[in-house]
Amino acid sequence: MATNLIESLKSSLGMDLAEHSANFFGEEQQNTRSAVNGTFAAILAGMIQRVSYDKGAKDLHKILKNEDVREYDIEDIFTRSPQTVNGMVNRGTHFLPSIYPGRFREATNAVAEDSGVKKLTSSKMMKICAPLLLNTLGKEVQDGNLDVNGLKTLLNGQKSGVKSALSDKFFESAELSAFGWTKKEVVKEEPIKKVKKIKPKKEVVEKVAPPVVETPVVDETAGRAATGGMSLLKWLLPLLLILGLIWFLAARGCSGVEATKTAVLAPIEAATTAAQSAATTATTAVTNVFGKVNDAALGALNSIKFSAGSAGEQMMGFIKGGANGEGRFRFNNLTFASGSANIDGASGTEVDNMAAILNAYPDVKVKLEGFTDSQGDPTANQTLSQNRAEAVKTRLVGLGISGDRITTRGYGAANPVAGNDTAEGRAQNRRIEVVVVK
Repeated sequence: MATNLIESLKSSLGMDLAEHSANFFGEEQQNTRSAVNGTFAAILAGMIQRVSYDKGAKDLHKILKNEDVREYDIEDIFTRSPQTVNGMVNRGTHFLPSIYPGRFREATNAVAEDSGVKKLTSSKMMKICAPLLLNTLGKEVQDGNLDVNGLKTLLNGQKSGVKSALSDKFFESAELSAFGWTKKEVVKEEPIKKVKKIKPKKEVVEKVAPPVVETPVVDETAGRAATGGMSLLKWLLPLLLILGLIWFLAARGCSGVEATKTAVLAPIEAATTAAQSAATTATTAVTNVFGKVNDAALGALNSIKFSAGSAGEQMMGFIKGGANGEGRFRFNNLTFASGSANIDGASGTEVDNMAAILNAYPDVKVKLEGFTDSQGDPTANQTLSQNRAEAVKTRLVGLGISGDRITTRGYGAANPVAGNDTAEGRAQNRRIEVVVVK
């Protein structure tokens, strides 16, 4: 019998998640309980839509195969600190757009309407639930050693549960063809042709010539005299004006004219040149240092509050400072299980925040460098440092960063930043550093 993922999640996490979400977001617990049920179903619906395409199925299988499966403590997430909740929200923010490209807002709004919670609450709950569902599915894939087809079978087996948990309006709003939605054809109406009105012809009335009136005889000699006088005056006035202008310029001197021209035009030309130079310099700096900027991802990045001294805070200072400095940052809050490359619980938030930065600046490439303390076998330490750098890369790739932008290198106990004779110094030497290479 296929596992009912919605029921499994409700029984293991649902009650705690509904209770803490109600307190954290200021909602009625009855509404958050309904929202939890609808949210898990909504995310599963998106995953079912995704695996209906071969590439989507392979991409999702890769993410789940590399998922760092762990035990989530809901009470710890909500009571430890707001930053812990934000870490979950950040991870969901990176993952969900790949399920609902362009329709995420419509999906969360539909869940909000069905459950009675606010739209903002529904959006954040969707982002918190995404890592929880990823964790559960990752366990199913890894424990069952499921291949891509096995993942498809598992997800498609959830369809009936998903349909019963969501309204028909949800599938319409989210535009999920895997659940029968089809795009409606818009029938264009034929434009109404305007009928050109034909104006009636006007009746032609024969005109009668007016009677001829004899013109009195005018003295032609007098007329010519008057005309000749006006013609002479017409040429004489411009000539007098030109002679006056020549006299004025001769008296003033050409240098006065040039000085006037220079005094008026020089400030304008200088200001124009300075503005063009400043604009060119600013444009060149942004283009050469950071390349393209993803506006949508930059908006999500601006909402993150980085921990003091974190790699994300260091890298944002480097970016805002115009890339002045070495471009090397240390993950100060990232830890691993002893002797392994498994990232410890919530400490992975620092990697998630780094993914938000790399998403906003898609031209930036980085190198991940792993280091250990000096205890133990040097060869084993070098391997461990390489594996830990690879684990960080795997997590970044799982959050949508192209693997082509990330290189890794393990250095073992080389390049210590503190003494290895104390526990505190050894802890500082066990680290991952990020180096901007472009």
